[in-house]
Amino acid sequence: MNDPAAVTLVRAPSLFILVCITLSGTFPLHVFVPALPLAASELRASSAGIGLTITLYVIGLSIGQLIYGPLSDRYGRRPVLLAGLSLFAVASLAAAFAPSLRSLEFARIAQALGGCSGLVLGRAIARDSSGSTTLIRRLATLSIAMAVATAIAPVIGAQFVEHFGWRAIFLALSIANVLVLVSVWLLVPETHTASRDLATGRYARSYLRLLRSPVFLAHALGGASATTGIYAFLSASPFILETRLGLSAQAFGFAYFSLVVGLASGQTTAKRLAGKVSARAALIAASVIMGAASLSLVASWYFDTLSVISVMAPMIVMFFATGLSSPFAISSALDVEPTVVGAAAGLYGCLQMGYGALCTAAVGLAPGNPTLSMIIALAVSSAISWASFKAVPRRPGGAEPQSVA
Repeated sequence: MNDPAAVTLVRAPSLFILVCITLSGTFPLHVFVPALPLAASELRASSAGIGLTITLYVIGLSIGQLIYGPLSDRYGRRPVLLAGLSLFAVASLAAAFAPSLRSLEFARIAQALGGCSGLVLGRAIARDSSGSTTLIRRLATLSIAMAVATAIAPVIGAQFVEHFGWRAIFLALSIANVLVLVSVWLLVPETHTASRDLATGRYARSYLRLLRSPVFLAHALGGASATTGIYAFLSASPFILETRLGLSAQAFGFAYFSLVVGLASGQTTAKRLAGKVSARAALIAASVIMGAASLSLVASWYFDTLSVISVMAPMIVMFFATGLSSPFAISSALDVEPTVVGAAAGLYGCLQMGYGALCTAAVGLAPGNPTLSMIIALAVSSAISWASFKAVPRRPGGAEPQSVA
């Protein structure tokens, strides 16, 4: 809906409902992490095999970023969102009763494809139904909610594992999603006039145009490695902190919660730096911080001094760098081609989640020690982010500050 007048005719959904819709995409990714060792034991799967349930979920999120935008333009936000949430609820139920690793993997793919509808369309509905000032506030709140959910999801998952078992996580997700589905049905109106033209050719041309842009690719690849390279830790952390270092599932959840401090600090720093330094300078600084944290992990592994503190302290710093880089990277990527912002957002998200899937796969499928695989993935991600951001050309006339919502 490009007509501002038309936007005023749409009743905006409550911010609480928008948060619930958006979290249906990412929350299930993190809440299952503490359950990986127990699920692997019950399903008689290796750490690499059970790690695929994380990798496949991220792949599903990556693919969904590209398809929900065109579908919602053609059929409207509401019916596509209802269909996606329904798929998520059914897939979560299937995951709860999965008799084998293979069936759990298929359920996780379906769960991701369904949940991604909330991740994509929650933002789209906010955009459709809000003026510019309100939109910035709503998107900022959604970003904060996603960051907090990333930190508390493992805590909640650990409590379910401790008291009810890993399958209860998926039962709870299914029930919660049904409640969200009913709320959407009753309280969320259509915010976008459906088009008769799916315009797949137009979207494809936009994606190709962006892929030919070195500046977009530099921001997208750098942003992906800086923000989802940490998925290597997500995949390996339960086997490092629980299996190797002896933390209980409950203690693991609280250790994971400490990462929100680094993430929130990075986001706060980004807001303070906005307008004062160039996006390029902030992004390079974030990649250097990531590199320093990864080198600390390399040293701990090399000298055999790994402990909860020597693992978590660098990871908190790395999450700080993620929080710092994320708003600068995505705002710069969307600014490259102002005429195809929607396509840029979808492609950026696809590349971001795709890179995260590669990192989880690299850790899960690599032979030998998952600790070493994780450290290598983090170090490589830091190097890629630094090289990508350094490749971004300086603005003519000096560094031009970028705005960050």
